[in-house]
Amino acid sequence: MVTRTTNCKLLQNSARYFLLATAFIFRFSNAEAQTLFDLLPSKETGISFSNTLNETENLNVMAYEYFYNGGGVAVGDINNDGLPDIYFTANMKPN
Repeated sequence: MVTRTTNCKLLQNSARYFLLATAFIFRFSNAEAQTLFDLLPSKETGISFSNTLNETENLNVMAYEYFYNGGGVAVGDINNDGLPDIYFTANMKPN
């Protein structure tokens, strides 16, 4: 038969282990990760693109579920010159 004292000690030990594990996770999860990419200014890349969405009363996420989906970028050698070509698509602007 399990006594009330045993249950209380078990609960206290469980709480201690939980707090220690949580502190351990937070302590070592805050390490700075190395970035894979660098943000380059458009003057350096020669690319200035913005997929700006203009919401209206009739054209918004409530009326059109996929309002924020659709803009994207593709990279490939389209003209066979050996260089990657970048193609941007926008929802409400010319591509």
